[in-house]
Amino acid sequence: MLKPVKMDNETHKSLKTNLIVWIVYSTSNFKIHIADELSRCVNLNIDWIELDSFNLDFVKNKQIPDLIYIETGESWAQKVAHVYSSDSSLQHNHTALIVFGDENDTASLKMALRLGATDYLSRSVDLDELYPLLKSTADEKIANKQMGDLTLFINTKGGSGATTLAINTAIELSSYAKSKVLLIDLDMQFSDAADYLNCKPKYNINDVIDSVNDLDELSLEGLVYQHHSGLNYLCFNQNDPKGNYKHAVQVSKLLPILRQFYSHIIVDLSHGVEHVYQQIVSPATHIFLIMQQNVTSVKHAVSYIRSLELDYGLSSHQVELIVNRFEKKSTISLKDIENAVSGHAIHLVPNNFAIAIESANLGNPIVQSKKNSALKASLAEISHLLESPTKENQSWIKKLFS
Repeated sequence: MLKPVKMDNETHKSLKTNLIVWIVYSTSNFKIHIADELSRCVNLNIDWIELDSFNLDFVKNKQIPDLIYIETGESWAQKVAHVYSSDSSLQHNHTALIVFGDENDTASLKMALRLGATDYLSRSVDLDELYPLLKSTADEKIANKQMGDLTLFINTKGGSGATTLAINTAIELSSYAKSKVLLIDLDMQFSDAADYLNCKPKYNINDVIDSVNDLDELSLEGLVYQHHSGLNYLCFNQNDPKGNYKHAVQVSKLLPILRQFYSHIIVDLSHGVEHVYQQIVSPATHIFLIMQQNVTSVKHAVSYIRSLELDYGLSSHQVELIVNRFEKKSTISLKDIENAVSGHAIHLVPNNFAIAIESANLGNPIVQSKKNSALKASLAEISHLLESPTKENQSWIKKLFS
C-alpha cells in the first residue's frame, strides 16, 4: 500500500478545486523563487512561459488559465495588452492578471493598473501573500460552475476491495441518478475495473487528456466507454504504462472539466494516494476509505484520516469508512474500529467472498447479478449516501421497513 502523501500543515496549502496558472517570467531568479513558493500549494497546474515567447500564437493552443502571473520586463505591458485584446476566451473567462516587479517601479505599477491587473506584487512575494487570491479564485470557480460530485474510493491496505465497491456503487448510482455517472480507474498498470466490467474500451484517459482543449458533450460520448448498465467508464491504456504515467500528472487538470458533464464522478484509487494524484484529493466532495478487520488496515485508516483532514483540509463528514467483508465474530470488532476512528461514519459490507469472486471472474457486477443478496443491499445503501433514489427506486431492504 502507498501511504498518503505527508505534508507539513504549517507551510503547505490546499484549494477546493485545481487552478491553472500561466506564469510569464523574464528572469530565471523570479522563476526559481515563485516555483519554490507555489510548490507548497498542492492544487496548482502551472504553465511556464518565457516573456519573449508570450504572444497569441504561442498561447492559443494552451488551456485557458484561471490566473496569469507576469513578471515585468521588456515590452511586458504591450505583450499583455495584445494577448488579452486578441483572445476572447481570456476576456470571457475574466482571467485575473497579477503583475510582479520592483516595489519602487512606479511606471510599471501605473501600467498594471491601466491594464486592469488585480494586483501588483514584489518579485520576492511569498505564498502567504499569494494564497488569499488563489483561495478566492478557487472558491469563485466552484460557485460559478455547476460541478458534479467527486467521490474517491481509497484502499487503506492492498486488496481491501476498493475496486469492487467503486464499480458496484457507480453502477447502482447510475441506475437512478438524475444525471450521468462516470467511473474512473486510475490504476496506471492493470485497470482491473475493465475486467470486472467485462469490457475493452476503444479509447482511454490518455486520449481524453490529449483532447482536453476540445472536449464537449459530443466528443466525450465518443471517447468514454458506455457500459450496458448505463455507467460511463474511463481507464488508462493497459499497453502503454510509460504513456500512462506521463498523462497521469494531467489528471488533476482533467477532472474539473469532466465534473461539468457528469453529476457524479467515482474514482477508484485502489493503490492509495500516489504522488501524481495528490492534487485530486482536496477537491473531493466525498472520500470512502476501504478497510477490513485487521490491525494494519485500522492503523492505515487512522493515518489516512489524519492526513486527509490536516494536510488536505477535508472535514470529518467528508471522510467515511467502509468495512469490507465484515464478520461479527472477528477478533477486531466494530467497537474497536469505532474507538480508533471516533467521529467518522462507518458502513458495513458483509463477507460473501464466493459471490464477490464469482462476480469478478464473470465480469458481472454484484448489483446486477445478485439483486436479492445482502451484499447487493449493502452496496446499494452506499450509493444512496451520494444521491438518494426516488421512492419508486428505493432498495428492497428499505421497502421492507417503510
